[in-house]
Amino acid sequence: MKKNFSLITFLAFVLFSASAQKSQVLLEHYQNEYQSFKEMIKYSQIVKGDTNIDVKFYYIDITIGVPDPYISGDVTIRFEPVSSNLTAVMFSLNSSLTVDAISAPCESFYQDNDVIMINLDDVYNPGDLIDLTISYQGTPVMAGGYKGMRYESHNGGEPIIATLSTPYLAHYWYPCKDGPQDKPDSVYMDITLPKISFSGVEIMGVSNGVLENIIDNGDSNTFQWRHRYPIVTYYVMAAVSNYVHFQEEFNGTGGESFPLDYYVFEEHFNQAQSGVADLPEVIQFYSDVFGTYPFSNEKYGMTQLGFYGAIENQTNTIQNNLSASWFYTSIHELGHMWFGDMITLADWHHCWLNEGFATYSEALWDEHKYGFEAYKNNMATNEFWNGGTLYLQNAADTFNTFQSIFYSKGAYTVHMLRGVLGDDAFFEALMDYAQNPNFKYKNASTEDLKQSFENSSGLNLDYFFEQWVYDAYWPQYAYNFAQNTNLDVNLLIKQQQEELYGYRPVFTMPVQVRFDFTDNSDTTVTIWNDQQEQTFWFEFGKTVESVELDPDKWILRKAFFQPQLPVSIIETETGPAISCFPNPFYNEIKIEFRRADEIAKRLSVIDFSGRIVFMQEIKNNNEKANIFFWNGLDNDGQKMQAGSYLIEITTDLGVYTQMIIKTN
Repeated sequence: MKKNFSLITFLAFVLFSASAQKSQVLLEHYQNEYQSFKEMIKYSQIVKGDTNIDVKFYYIDITIGVPDPYISGDVTIRFEPVSSNLTAVMFSLNSSLTVDAISAPCESFYQDNDVIMINLDDVYNPGDLIDLTISYQGTPVMAGGYKGMRYESHNGGEPIIATLSTPYLAHYWYPCKDGPQDKPDSVYMDITLPKISFSGVEIMGVSNGVLENIIDNGDSNTFQWRHRYPIVTYYVMAAVSNYVHFQEEFNGTGGESFPLDYYVFEEHFNQAQSGVADLPEVIQFYSDVFGTYPFSNEKYGMTQLGFYGAIENQTNTIQNNLSASWFYTSIHELGHMWFGDMITLADWHHCWLNEGFATYSEALWDEHKYGFEAYKNNMATNEFWNGGTLYLQNAADTFNTFQSIFYSKGAYTVHMLRGVLGDDAFFEALMDYAQNPNFKYKNASTEDLKQSFENSSGLNLDYFFEQWVYDAYWPQYAYNFAQNTNLDVNLLIKQQQEELYGYRPVFTMPVQVRFDFTDNSDTTVTIWNDQQEQTFWFEFGKTVESVELDPDKWILRKAFFQPQLPVSIIETETGPAISCFPNPFYNEIKIEFRRADEIAKRLSVIDFSGRIVFMQEIKNNNEKANIFFWNGLDNDGQKMQAGSYLIEITTDLGVYTQMIIKTN
């Protein structure tokens, strides 16, 4: 699954190119799901959730009208004050629903639009656990005409009722502290339905977690669901229809075992069975890369909607259908179980942490299943050429120009992070982030992700996140090369985006460069580009036929070979600019810079992924000849592993490179 990139490697790949691409239904789902953010923006500007309390538990006991829209119920909310002298609390409930009563310790209450204000009968402090039961009823409405508790039909009139609650719409059907910031430890749900059958199949209620009991009330059934993991309010779900249920057992290589539950319409039963056939393999693959499936004590389920797209409701994704044409939607929503459900964004400014990682998980699956070319083809569908930042700067923006940035550029940014770190460091950092106890079953922000990846890799990633998350657009590279009579190669790279489009003048990135030689061989080198116009010198000892910048597209960029771009051809004395001895080396290597007419300013050692592991500023830069020593330790004094490294010497005129090999 992982593909390592050495600094100078002979490339002779024969790769299987898979035809697997994002389906049109997935792309349409991106657009449809994104419309819900308009309601989120409107709501989040008005309601900020009660920051004085920490919700621990919801018990949602509801009766859902079938076939006519109606809901009534009792919702018990257990919470703890987080500030002293608490005398009042606030919860959200859409104004279409009426609160009939609230249990003690409520002294009085009133509804104000979508807010329930509750005066308590005493003063409460941190450490006190308070249970309130809110009784309510009414006909639910939908946000924007398509989200909330939605009534639809399938197969010519058979009912399907489902809750669509992302990103701030749980309060459209039950009272709660809505939004991502407060995850209760668990949620119980009882769904009471009349005993009605359609096409010979009785309706049932589906929710998160485990169905522990079905109570026969005579003319109705109550389905008792129990979910004992932290969960945000908008991932709590209910779905009602005449579902047919099928199940298989997932047995993971790590010893975990849990059911895979599927609830589908009878007329789509065979399609669904075929469409989810590969899902156990995907679950195992994701478990290998991200860590064990996060809710393995309960289940992973999927429930058919027959309309809309999909929502990654925790332990129970709800989706238009489960057929093979929706497979990439299925694995996208499965990826959310780690990124979105288990690790929840701190707030919606960080939406890309959900959608970027889930979209990237699709590309990882393509690589695992079909090879690196399929991975590259998948990533090509995520190239994003519009403006906007991944970090949502303005929560009042209606996102009309941001339709796919969180999905597409989000995924491509994860891809670029992999390119910067290299495979080994990236996948280790990805696992560390997903399994970090500070974020697991909790919340994380972009800064949390950055800090986690820095801790794992040992790199300072300020420049990366500043460019790709907090700023907009991409670099445009122009490049050309020339050779002198000694076959030294002078490569000029010029970033043109500022002069062409007005974008930031420089994107600092490690950049791979592939040189193709006249003897039909090729070499790939990683260089560190941090200037608007920069020249690099290479010594290959053979004639270069062509050069390609970033051949595997590890950077969201546009790149053009421009033969008219002037490149200085510097004739130098015979012999390499950098001499290294011994090479290979074990403990220490002597590095001599041999260009008498240039002043060496900085010595860098770069590993196979383009990461600078050692850097030394050359203070005595009046010397014309320079001799340096490297003992194989990084800047933190840690011993570097055996392998290929690039010595890079930056002078007052350019950058020179030489490959070295460290042995054990």
